[in-house]
Amino acid sequence: MLGYVALDAISFIDPIGAFAITPWNPPPGLSLAFLLRYGLRQAPWLFVAALAADLLVRGAPAPFSIMVAASLLLAIGYTGAAAVLTRVLRFRADLVALRDAAVFVVTAGVACSVIAIAFVALVAGSGLLPVREFWTGVTQFWIGDLIGIVVTTPVLLLLTRERERPMLRPTRTVAFEALGIAFALWIVFGTALGGEPKLFYVLFLPVIWIAMRHGIEGGVIGTLAVQLGLIAAIVLTRQRGGTVLDFQFLMLAVAATGLLLGAAVSERRAIERQLRDKQTRLDRSLRLAAASELASALAHELNQPLSAITAYVRACEMMVAASPVDSGELRATMHKVVAEAGRAGNVVRRLRDFFRSGTAQPETVAPAVLVDEACATVRERAERHRIALETAGADAPPVTVDRVQIEAVLHNLLANAIDALKGRPEGRVVRVVTSRADEGFVRIDVLDNGPGIAEEVRSALFEPFVTTKPRGTGLGLAISRSIIDAHGGRLWHETRAPGSAFCFTIPEARA
Repeated sequence: MLGYVALDAISFIDPIGAFAITPWNPPPGLSLAFLLRYGLRQAPWLFVAALAADLLVRGAPAPFSIMVAASLLLAIGYTGAAAVLTRVLRFRADLVALRDAAVFVVTAGVACSVIAIAFVALVAGSGLLPVREFWTGVTQFWIGDLIGIVVTTPVLLLLTRERERPMLRPTRTVAFEALGIAFALWIVFGTALGGEPKLFYVLFLPVIWIAMRHGIEGGVIGTLAVQLGLIAAIVLTRQRGGTVLDFQFLMLAVAATGLLLGAAVSERRAIERQLRDKQTRLDRSLRLAAASELASALAHELNQPLSAITAYVRACEMMVAASPVDSGELRATMHKVVAEAGRAGNVVRRLRDFFRSGTAQPETVAPAVLVDEACATVRERAERHRIALETAGADAPPVTVDRVQIEAVLHNLLANAIDALKGRPEGRVVRVVTSRADEGFVRIDVLDNGPGIAEEVRSALFEPFVTTKPRGTGLGLAISRSIIDAHGGRLWHETRAPGSAFCFTIPEARA
C-alpha cells in the first residue's frame, strides 16, 4: 500500500482536475503485478491503496462515497484483468515467451479501456468533471494507466521472480546503453525541436539495442529508463498538456516494442538452450546405446589378446614342466603375455572413454593396420558363414585417428556386410578397399555382393533407430557416422550391382 501511494504521489503530473487521470500512472502497474505474483486474494489491498491515495495525495477531491466507488471500481477492474490473464489466458508471470508478452499487452489495453470509460463516467456523472471533457479524460486515463502497466508491471514481475543472478549486472556495456538512452533523449529534447515530438523515433534505437542484447530483462528495464527520462525531460522543458499526451502515445509504442522484442529474444535463447540440452542428452544416450551396439566389437577385440594370453601361459606351463627349463624362451613368452594384457586393457579403456565423454585419442597409424585388425575381429565369423574376406588397395599414407573408434566403425560395417550375405548363394565376398581420396584424406570402402539396401530405407539409412535387421537397434550406422564426422571425414552409402558399398574418409597424418 505504501508503494502504491508513493508511486501515485511521484506520478501525479499534469492531471485532469484533481483525479488520478494523468499521462503516466504507474500505480495500476504495481497493482497488477501484485495480483499476478501473489494471487487474486490480495484484491482488497488494491481498494485500500486506491482510497488511501485519494486521501493522502489528492486531499479527498470528491465526496467520500464517490472516492469509495472509484477505488472499488479500480480494484474490481484490475482484479478482473488479472483473473482473465491467469485463469483464462494462462499467462505466465515470468514472461518466458512472446505469447505471454503479447497477451499481456492486449489484455491490459482492453482492461484499461473499460476501466477508463467507467471511471470517467463515474466522475462526470457526479458533476465533478465537465461532460465536454469526457473523452479527453477517457483518453488521458487510458494512456496513463496502460503505459503505467506496460512499463511498470513487467519490471516488477521480473524483479520478484526466482533467479540465480541479478536481472542486469552493472557492466561497461550497461553503462554505454544508459549513455545511449541519455543521448537519444538529448536529441529529442535538447536540440532545436521546439517541443514537438518530431524526432521521437530516435528513442526506439536504444530500446531495440538493449532488448536485442539482454532479452526480456533488457527490454523492460530499457523501456523503464526511457520512460523515466521522458517524464523528467517533459517536466524540465515544461511541455504543454497536449504535447505530453502525444509523447505518451509514442512512448506506448516504444514500451510495447521493447517488451515484445525482448520476449522474442528471450524465447529464442531459451529454445536454443533447450536444443543444446537435448543434443547433450541425445549424445549421452547414443553413447550409452553404443555400448550394446559395440559390445560385439569389444568381445572380438578382447578375444584375440585373451586367446593369445591363454596360449602363451600354457606354453609357459609346458616350459616350466620341461627339464631343463629354457629361461630365455620363457622370459620372451612372458613378455608377450604382458604385451597382450596391455593391449586388452587399452581396448577397454579407450572404449570406456568414448562411452563416457565421446573424447578421442588420436594417433598416427597405417590404414592397412586398421583394416587388418578390424578384419581379424570378424574373420572367424565370416569363415563360419563361408564368406570370403578380402582386402585390396594401394599403399595409402598414414592417418591420424582414434584407433579404437575407427576399428569399431570398420567392425560395424564388416558385421553389417556379413549379415547381409548370410543365407545368400555361394560366392559370397566382402572386400575392404583402401585408396587415397581427395587431398589430405584416405578412403576406405567396405563392399559386399549381397542383396543391397531397400530403396525405402536408403534416405534414412544413417538416422538413429532405422534398421533392416529383425533384432537390430538401428544405432550402428548413426554412431559410425558421428565418429567419422568427429574425425573430420565423411561416411556414405553407394549402391552397387550386386550389393552395397559403405565408404568413408579419414584425414591423413600431417607431416
